[in-house]
Amino acid sequence: MVISLLTACKDDVVSAGSSALQGNEVGGVIVKVDTLRDVLSDIAAAKSVYTAPDSCLLGECHSQDFGTLKADLLTQFACPVGWVYPDASELDSVCLYIYYRSWYGDGDAPIGLNAYLLDKEPLCYDSAYSANVDIARFTTASRSVLNGSEVVSLSNSPDTIFTSTSNSYMPYICLKFSDKEARQLFTIRDFSSQEAFNKQFPGLYITSTYGASSAMYIQSLCITIHYHFTYNLDNGETRTMDDHKVLYSNSEVKQLCHYEYAEREKVITALQQDTDFNYILSPANIYAYLSIPTTNILGRIHEGVQDRTAYVNLAQLRIDVENAKSTNSKSDNWASPASQMLLVKQNAYEEIFKDGVLPSDTTALLASLTTSYNSSTAAYEYYYSFDMSSLFTQLLRGQTIDTLKMMLVPVDTEYTTSSSTSVLSALKVKQSVSATKIRSAKHTDSPMDVEIVYCGFNTKQVK
Repeated sequence: MVISLLTACKDDVVSAGSSALQGNEVGGVIVKVDTLRDVLSDIAAAKSVYTAPDSCLLGECHSQDFGTLKADLLTQFACPVGWVYPDASELDSVCLYIYYRSWYGDGDAPIGLNAYLLDKEPLCYDSAYSANVDIARFTTASRSVLNGSEVVSLSNSPDTIFTSTSNSYMPYICLKFSDKEARQLFTIRDFSSQEAFNKQFPGLYITSTYGASSAMYIQSLCITIHYHFTYNLDNGETRTMDDHKVLYSNSEVKQLCHYEYAEREKVITALQQDTDFNYILSPANIYAYLSIPTTNILGRIHEGVQDRTAYVNLAQLRIDVENAKSTNSKSDNWASPASQMLLVKQNAYEEIFKDGVLPSDTTALLASLTTSYNSSTAAYEYYYSFDMSSLFTQLLRGQTIDTLKMMLVPVDTEYTTSSSTSVLSALKVKQSVSATKIRSAKHTDSPMDVEIVYCGFNTKQVK
């Protein structure tokens, strides 16, 4: 599988001699350069969004322009299969530990956290839940396992742990279970299987209870059961040993990142009034939707090459970014643009993000945020650039569709390296906070367009 990535400047499309060949026939080949400016673009919310548990947010963040986004988490905990407590074990305490890499927003602002038992429908490990699933399906949010909400400050966490992977200290939050809920968890003795454990302890719904200024990027979380037991020595003396057992929230169990964006439709309606620009917000999952008139494109290609066999050498869609310099995470405009953007067919969205199918270059194109210096304006430009030539060539050879429906989705990627070659191994919807402002197809000065270089090959001249 190949994901195409192109970072050439727009002026480079007709460079390397193509402009000199424009309309001329050399050796039975005619080269054409064209610009399509009747692309349509708009913004809308994705109907379903599928998240990865390794990129969860927890908290709430507010923006004057983009409204309020609340992020929380539902998770099971892995059963320590075969575990047996030592004889005469006595409970000391149970704590929920939340480790976080960093945070978005005002880390000095207080945030209230609570954790509730999943007391309704159980999470299913094999199900792909949408990030906007109804929380009421899984919990009444009435049985807190804590003594009530605990107030924390993300930038002033008193607890840290050293991690060898990053060679730095990672902050964490410790939330203590109430005595009643701690005893309830400690009474579980059936550790024969994950299924049996889930019936006794189905998991937690972890959420913020107040504060709309910050959200943490969770690295991992676990429950630690602290206990002690007494045993006899050979000389007749007794000794007390402190110990603990950790229940992990990991890939062995189901985790669900949940996002609530109550003002979504209001925000979309307001942003659509700005016809010069489109907005792509994550993890609010507001994306730009493009309509590319393929019938017009293919018709102009066939007209340009006449009766020759047509090939598309380059079809560059450039998406210009306006707010690339907005990098302050405490700003009221959320955050800086996404570093990677996927241009994906609308009908392939669920296959890629729900089923985890890696796309081909005729299904989706990946681009990084690129910077170039424009000498004529003496300013830096920021953009994503997508080469759609393989897609258009496929349309030339197959069934023609009137309009190509595509989406711009911010993503995170993972690569596997083998023999010094990096291969894309995972593609996920971006769940960190980002706001990308792009020039729309209706932009007054420089609307979104597609620059095409194509050629016609006269097969009759081949002997």
